[in-house]
Order: sequence, then structure tokens, then C-alpha cells
Amino acid sequence: MLFLVKSELTQLPPFPPQQVKEIMVEGWEKVVNYQKQGKILAQGMFAGRKGGCVIWDVESVEELHILISQSPIFPFLETEITPLISIENALESVKSALEAKQTSKE
Repeated sequence: MLFLVKSELTQLPPFPPQQVKEIMVEGWEKVVNYQKQGKILAQGMFAGRKGGCVIWDVESVEELHILISQSPIFPFLETEITPLISIENALESVKSALEAKQTSKE
């Protein structure tokens, strides 16, 4: 299942700046590792903002929740999750609708 996850840092963690940077490094290293595993298809930071987005490819929303909630920065993020369908599935859906309409006209 595909999911678009957008997250923004809504508050700075109540830790010294050095520790905040260490937490950020640990979180992004997890993202890189998930990308190597094929669980993340794309990711990026928002320019000029404290946030970013990730496209996940996981088995379920439960798996997604487990993975994103393991991030050390998770408690400080505002997160929005949007389920996605592939372009191939969208294309098949439109083709089926066209075919059904053509069949009903005959």
C-alpha cells in the first residue's frame, strides 16, 4: 500500500541544541535505511520549512504507524497521512469506466 506522509516540526524538542541535532540525524538515518529496504519510494524536505514528505510502500497502515512512530522526532511532529493508489490502478479504473459507458450505449 502506498501512503504520502507529510510531517512538520511544530515545536522544538525540549533538549539542548546538540541533542536535537543528534535526534534529527538518527531520524533521517532511519529514513535512508527504510529507503534502502524499499519501504520508502521517495522523500524530501520542504524548502525553507521544518518538515518534509515521504512516499511509503508498506503492507498496511498499521505497519506505517509502527515505522513512523519509532522515529525519535515523532512526538514533536504534526503528521498527515494520505493513502495513495498507483497510476496504473487509476488508469485501469478510468479504462473500466470508459468501457462500461461504451457497453451501456450499445
